[in-house]
Order: sequence, then structure tokens, then C-alpha cells
Amino acid sequence: MKHVTIKTIAKEMNLSVSAVSKALNNYPDINDETKDAVVSKAIELGYSPNMIARNLVKNSSNSIGVVVRDSATIYGEILKPLSEAALNNNYTIVMGDSNRSREREMSHVRAMVESRVTGLVVAPVDTDVEEIERAVSGRFPIVYLGGHVSDPKKNYVAVDCDNGVVQAVDYLYSLGHRSIALVADAKTTASTKTKLFAFKREMLKRSLEPNIFIDRIDDGNLVRAGKALFDQIKASEKKFTAIFAVKDMLAAGVMQALKDNNISCPEDISVLGYDGAEVSSFPLINLTTIAQPKVEMARHILDIILSHQDPNRPQGAKHYFLTPKLIERNSCKRI
Repeated sequence: MKHVTIKTIAKEMNLSVSAVSKALNNYPDINDETKDAVVSKAIELGYSPNMIARNLVKNSSNSIGVVVRDSATIYGEILKPLSEAALNNNYTIVMGDSNRSREREMSHVRAMVESRVTGLVVAPVDTDVEEIERAVSGRFPIVYLGGHVSDPKKNYVAVDCDNGVVQAVDYLYSLGHRSIALVADAKTTASTKTKLFAFKREMLKRSLEPNIFIDRIDDGNLVRAGKALFDQIKASEKKFTAIFAVKDMLAAGVMQALKDNNISCPEDISVLGYDGAEVSSFPLINLTTIAQPKVEMARHILDIILSHQDPNRPQGAKHYFLTPKLIERNSCKRI
């Protein structure tokens, strides 16, 4: 017998998945007629009546809140596999973008609390998350995303940025590059600081100069920053054979600047990115990058939240520290 999910019900009734989920979770913005029709159809299709009954009376919704500090970064792209994994488990995602503002972040968190989400995922603005903890006050599990929070008493899913930089420098070195520039945006997050430190260490380990260029303008436009960083490199009058960008969108800006200056990539200068953002695979960019494991991250995030719904599973804080992977395309060349 085919497994019935809210997606099955939505397709049968020509409704959105969100509308079906809200109906089954007794949301006030769905009228009673629609709720009754959805529940009837769910029972008809074999969707668990016990689950329906539980959802209609329980004190939480089948939604998971996600608050990211910038949806234009890799954190926004994690939403796709997370949403898919959530739907497969009869949950929906509610997202908020704090735009790196603590005030906006807390507004989104308080809204999630009022919406009675089942769990909350936060890519926090900074390492101090006590205000978030006070707002949630243990009502539901929180999973911190990224390198900002690595407190053993809190749930977190993070990527080993140090390992990613080791892979990057090893790769460029294996291609014969000895003069490598690193470019970073002005928003020096914990992960960016880790990348800068690891780059210095790995370059010095090979008796190479760790040339680092940081954008001077903090406006969040990474493509603009990448172009400006190449201007810094050009003004330095140093000759580089490779440029390593700590974010793929910075790399895209660098590649555009190379094109504007009639410099060929990778024939003249190789460019390596970091993140594995969707844009990196576009044919006009085709960027070699150190990719974050987005699907694996999403799977672990959901596992942590679901584990808190199961009294038979250990309830202590859970930590996942994942390894990024080199994806080789056409932006780097052996010299």
C-alpha cells in the first residue's frame, strides 16, 4: 500500500501542501469547511487517523522554523533539501531572514514561538544566543547551524571549514600554484575567521606567502565585493596564478572582474570558490569549489528535531561536524 503523506492529500484536493498542513494542524487562518474536507480526505486515503486526531488537539504545529542570517548565502540553499526532508516526514518549513540583524533575528524567533513550531533552526547573527534561548524557554528543540555556536550543551550542525581550506590549498598546490591570493568579504564571521587562519597556516607550512585581501565595504553584495577585491589585487602589483575566494559569490565577482580586464580564467588565473552554491555550477561560471554537504546537513537537522519527538531516543544535545568536498570543474588549471 502506498504511503500517504500531506503531499498526497494536497494533490488529490488540488490544494497547496501548506494549506493541507495548516488544516491538519488546526491553524486559525484555514476555515472550518476546508479543515473538515481535508480531514475527511486524509482518512479516506489512509493517512493516519491517530496522527490527525493528535494534530488537532496538540499544542504545537507540524512546522519547523528556520531563521538564517542571510538567505542569499549558502544558508538559503540549505532550505531546499531541508524542506524536502521535512515534507517527507509530514512537516513544513517556516523561514525568516534576519539580514544579519539581532533585532530582526529575535522578531523572527518570537514569531516562531507564537506559531508553536515543533522545532527551530537558527544560523545566528553571533555567538551569544542566550536571548534566543530565553525566548524559546525549552518549548521545543533548537538546532544551531554553522560555526557560530559549538557549545556542547546545545544542538548544532556545522561544517569543518578548516578541513575545507586544507583541501583548497592542497588542490591548488598540486596543480603547481605557489602564488595564491585569498579574498574575503568584510563580514568576518566565525567560519570566515577559521578560513583565514587555516589559509595562513597552510601557506606558511609550505613556505609560501599568505596574501589575504579583505573587502573594505560592508554592504552584503558579494559579487560587487569580488570585483572590488580583484581591484585590490591588481593595485598590489603582485602576480598571482590563483585566487581562492571564501564564498562562491565572491568568486563569481572575481571572475567577472577578470573578464572585464580581458584576463582569462583559468588560462591566466585560476579561481577556486567555497560553499558549493547553485550558482557555481552555472555554465558561464563552472566554478571549482569546496562544497558544503547541504543534503547531509538537512538530514541531520531534521534528525535532531524528530529525535526530540521520540521519548525512546536519547534526549541529550546532539552535534554534527561535517566534512566539505572538493567539486572539480573548469575554473582551475595545472601550471
